[in-house]
Amino acid sequence: MKSSARSRHINRFIYVLGFTLLTGIIIFLMFSTIIEAWKSHSIGGIFMLIVVIGSIIAIYHEGKSLAYLRNIQGQNPTKRIVFEFLAVFAGGILAYFFAQDIGLGPVVAAGLVGILAYLVIPDLGAPAYCGAFVGMTSEILLFNHFEVAIASLITALVFILARNVFAGVGGKLGAMALIGTSIAGFGLGRNFLFTPVSDWKTNAIVILIALIAAPLTYYFNRHRGNGPVLASSVVGLAAGLILPTLFPIDGNTFAVVAICASFTGMTSNERCPNFWHMVAAGLFTGIIFVFSAPLLGGAGGKLGTIAFGSALSACGYSRIVKWIKNRTEDRRPDTKN
Repeated sequence: MKSSARSRHINRFIYVLGFTLLTGIIIFLMFSTIIEAWKSHSIGGIFMLIVVIGSIIAIYHEGKSLAYLRNIQGQNPTKRIVFEFLAVFAGGILAYFFAQDIGLGPVVAAGLVGILAYLVIPDLGAPAYCGAFVGMTSEILLFNHFEVAIASLITALVFILARNVFAGVGGKLGAMALIGTSIAGFGLGRNFLFTPVSDWKTNAIVILIALIAAPLTYYFNRHRGNGPVLASSVVGLAAGLILPTLFPIDGNTFAVVAICASFTGMTSNERCPNFWHMVAAGLFTGIIFVFSAPLLGGAGGKLGTIAFGSALSACGYSRIVKWIKNRTEDRRPDTKN
């Protein structure tokens, strides 16, 4: 009995720590993005405030379920934990190698790692793909493989702590990676890249691409049964190969937003009950992407964190719609009498 109680307390601590880490990074990015949006235009600030309200609602309910130890699973075997840790680490190193040493670029590199993980070690596809987001980090922020290895090790630890919280929310893997790359970047005394908010014409295309990529990934993920890692990897890889050719000036940016929205489309069917839910999440992804441009530039995992906040916001508003629907049905008179 004492051993069982001790194990329960340890599990609670791990879940709370993982929840705190993920909540902290998403709140930091979302509220910082509100500030940047207000600087750009008051309407943008209002749009971002709407998105943030939805995410806060979802975070509140996730924390509430955590407080009662709902959805808490038993700890995975030690062997499994070690393999996941190594998969995150290897994914980071391999993606950085593809992106920088071979010159494929971060979008194609991450997509390639995701597809390779699905084909070679499908059971470890998620942790490997999480590591791939670390490997998307700019060489201006993390200079070499050793520094990427440090960020990958930190991300692997975060993955182990937070693997079971916010289950099924797209972008969670990226949020883990952003924690690792940010800690490594700050620890090494590096400055993040600064990119100003683009013009409205470019931003309109960014939002349109997000509106396409997120539902498309969701379709491949849920309706075609390809799974979240393969679905996101295929959409990201295709965008990285096609969009820079179609749009010589802004093609790389459009490819980045496409893979960002593909992370949103990794959301599970339990979290995203219908297609229109994912359309809303795609819209939120585009909005956050536009106004978060000046923040944490060059850090691997930022795109996934944008997707994470977007998916959470859509989940939050889905809860509101469900609550209103239930209230309306409760107040409806019984027509049978």
